[in-house]
Amino acid sequence: MNFDDLVKSGRLKVGKTGKDKIAELLQFAETEIGAAKYLLPKYKAIAYKSAYDALIHAGSALIRHYGFRPTQKYTHATIAEFTDRVLGKEYSKLVKRFKRMRRKRHPLQYDASFVESEEEVRKSIDEAQELIRGIEDHIGIKPPQSKIF
Repeated sequence: MNFDDLVKSGRLKVGKTGKDKIAELLQFAETEIGAAKYLLPKYKAIAYKSAYDALIHAGSALIRHYGFRPTQKYTHATIAEFTDRVLGKEYSKLVKRFKRMRRKRHPLQYDASFVESEEEVRKSIDEAQELIRGIEDHIGIKPPQSKIF
């Protein structure tokens, strides 16, 4: 797989990351999903943000597994794009949700505006969890003391 365009545009840089750090990122992703589920009944906007953050951690683990690191230039968009390229059609529905969550997160993060229903947030959490498991399976690294969601 070729990522030269992302490197040349300054969105990725070459950087070796050890398996321990990748596993740590995945553990963070699982922790964020757990937090999202816990927060959902009372704080749906924060639950949504936690699910999204989980995807960012898992996507970063995927990038690092391939020997790159995301830069500060379009970081979140780069992580979503990389995930889409690597996981392909099998995960296209889940990656599409990830990209949608990225767009929906922006007004939440910067304008304190959020309009998703509780059911939509629950679906986002479930699909984020599924995509994280797909990333873990793809790279063959499980977080230490992996927790059941």
